[in-house]
Amino acid sequence: MTIAYFDCFSGISGDMALGALLDCGVPLAALREGLASLPVSGWQIEAQPILQNGIHGMDVSISLNGLTDAQELQQASHEAVSQGEHKGHSHHHEPHHDHEHGQDNHHSHDHHNHEHEHYTHAPDAITTVPHVHGRSFSEIRAIIESSQLSDRVRRDSLAIFQRIAEAEAHIHHTTPEEIHFHEIGGIDSLLDICGVAWCLEYLGVDKVHCSALPHSTSFVNCAHGLMPVPAPATLELMKGVPLVPTEIRGEMVTPTGAGIVAALSQSFGSPPAMTPQRIGLGSGKKRFADRPNLLRVVIGQTATVTQQQAAAVTSAPTQPAITADAALAGLEWQSLAVIESNIDNMNPEFFQYVLERLFEAGAVDVWIQPLQMKKNRPASLLGALCPLEAQPAVIATMLRETTTLGVRVQEVSRAALPRKIKEVETKFGTVHVKIASWPERHLWRATPEYADVEHLAAQHKVPLREVYEAALASAQRAADGELS
Repeated sequence: MTIAYFDCFSGISGDMALGALLDCGVPLAALREGLASLPVSGWQIEAQPILQNGIHGMDVSISLNGLTDAQELQQASHEAVSQGEHKGHSHHHEPHHDHEHGQDNHHSHDHHNHEHEHYTHAPDAITTVPHVHGRSFSEIRAIIESSQLSDRVRRDSLAIFQRIAEAEAHIHHTTPEEIHFHEIGGIDSLLDICGVAWCLEYLGVDKVHCSALPHSTSFVNCAHGLMPVPAPATLELMKGVPLVPTEIRGEMVTPTGAGIVAALSQSFGSPPAMTPQRIGLGSGKKRFADRPNLLRVVIGQTATVTQQQAAAVTSAPTQPAITADAALAGLEWQSLAVIESNIDNMNPEFFQYVLERLFEAGAVDVWIQPLQMKKNRPASLLGALCPLEAQPAVIATMLRETTTLGVRVQEVSRAALPRKIKEVETKFGTVHVKIASWPERHLWRATPEYADVEHLAAQHKVPLREVYEAALASAQRAADGELS
């Protein structure tokens, strides 16, 4: 399985995410062509490599009709100043609002559901700069749905916009359908978000995981006035996400960046076991004193940790140590999560349905164990074993589908025999057989797939045991042939 890990040590914005994915090997020309079916015109995406603190990164800029968002706002500000001078008021004004990630006291990708203005500040005056009202969320959705983007890219793009619109609607006491994205920000966000979704599909990414997000402070000037960092909608999107405090003043996580990982990431924290294959770095616009303002995206394959690899790993004190003894050479080691709950107040008829949903959520094994709880109440221990990347989905399923009020989660290491699935032929038909072997210990095991055995036994009206034994014998003959 191909996974992408977003390492947000300096935060994340839409242009940083897009830059990092381009840096992972997506051709810029292919991205432009891929987004060309969006029914909007006048936009351009540019990308160029830069150095931050001596580290390579990809800097992305998006323009509409030849102007970036910052240039468009600066132009509007200057026009407003000129109008003020014609009326006899001559002041120097600096635009407060741009879409460059991380600008202190500058908020990026503001979304509001009513007409608004941008304010520029001077020593003794305030000038309001009218800003063209942008597209609503429903209009953005119509644009995406009418494009020729793939089903997956449309689905992921809409999921990101939906999360952002829901957060903005919650903050502003309105509905997602009434949320508006202002003109250049709307196009900027549209291309950032659709571009990220398109790049993930181009790179063949199946799952996204994300680090903890940095927490910075300061204030941003928005249409609603002075607001704290993280901006209210951004923090709403970061609910349930681990935050790491920093001393940085200025915006490190934008609403677009938070929306991307909130909608797409399967987990937040340390990366899952993986073999890195591509590494890309996307550049933010601001420069921080204590770190490069870069987003790192690592793309690779999920990995099982072999005994040889485990020998070089020192487990955390709270985690079970991975044995590196030579006697265990040849085993496959993997980090998994065990999720358990004691349940004493659920209709036992429900368990079969719950088990099916847990498997659908990604569990590799599920079990029920009888318990005797306090006051001699009979109960059941419901447990699930799953890969770390499936942990959030399995936890959510167990909480949603049962009457439990909480679950226990533990990370474990599993040593397993290398295994594969083979098809064997019997006089009854084809049966899939799971073959597990450990050549170092001359160990070989075969287990016919029960569903195949049951189907063939019913079809031929013979005892299930006969089909099972025929499949085992066929698998053994095949193994003997391979060894001879």
